[in-house]
Amino acid sequence: MNLIIRMNTFASTYKKYVFLLALIATCLYCHAQAATSGNTSETPKLPWASERNEIQQLVTHLRTLAANEKNPLLKRHFESVIRMSLDSTHRLRPEDKHLQAAVGTLSFFQGEGAKWETYLQGTRPLIMAFKSKADGKNSYYWLFLPKDFTSTKTNFPFYVELHGSGGGTNNPPWHMLYDYLQPKPAGATSQMSRREGFMIYPWGRGDKGYRDVAETDIFECLQDFDDQFKTDPKRQYLYGFSMGGGGTFRIAQKTMNRWAAVGLYSAALGKNVTYDDAAKFKDMPVWMVWGEKEWLNVENRKLKDDLLKAGVSLWWKEIEGVEHSYLGEYQERLMDWLKTKTK
Repeated sequence: MNLIIRMNTFASTYKKYVFLLALIATCLYCHAQAATSGNTSETPKLPWASERNEIQQLVTHLRTLAANEKNPLLKRHFESVIRMSLDSTHRLRPEDKHLQAAVGTLSFFQGEGAKWETYLQGTRPLIMAFKSKADGKNSYYWLFLPKDFTSTKTNFPFYVELHGSGGGTNNPPWHMLYDYLQPKPAGATSQMSRREGFMIYPWGRGDKGYRDVAETDIFECLQDFDDQFKTDPKRQYLYGFSMGGGGTFRIAQKTMNRWAAVGLYSAALGKNVTYDDAAKFKDMPVWMVWGEKEWLNVENRKLKDDLLKAGVSLWWKEIEGVEHSYLGEYQERLMDWLKTKTK
């Protein structure tokens, strides 16, 4: 009898412990779920772009401009800004800083941004958006026209500049979309100001290193551009700074037949670059610059040595006393050097 009582007591105590452990496990799971949901790129508390009043006002004005525009490039520009303003394909939601920028962009389009002449002068880009064939998501690039642009001329040079990383700030489409379409012009890189030929500046899905779908994004930008314009096949140039320099090095290897020369400015190369990678450029002129004091100097020095060993036509400079900086003087030197190279 005592044994039965002890067994019943044990069973009752066991059930209490099992219940307590299950309760603790449930609490831990709920806590983990809450912490995980708080770290996702999509913040449920923020409305979608289409629900934000500032973006609605911008889109309404652009729809009016697009409906009345006869110039096909300018019309596509208006429609592209609409597409990317309302974008939900990336499952991202605009933050307050993007809304503030949208207000400035509306002001721009209420004035000079509505005029074709604005994009033929100065440093204003046309936005060219498209739906990616790779994953169905929206993407875009900036298009700068030559300063003496005419639709009948087909022998302009073509420049592609790959931007550096913004530490994740470029991942939402609105940052690069709005910041250069403001009443007050923002700073421009050298070729954006010189406008010696066509130039594109792809979004590349933001700060994703031009790898995987971000790499595909560049190929799709090139195809979209080629579908619209004919340029001089002997004067095609690819270059970039930091993340864009690393992207240039990798993408050039897959498109060697296109480029007359490439430029690597403080390239973020990674540690896996091999001599065989460098040797692929034996028939391609390469320009390299980096700062003596920057963290990328080890990889850039190694690549420089490998390029020289492989017999590549290389112009290079390690800038004494300089850290990671995209210096205007050397941007100009790069543009001057590229102009001397043809296929």
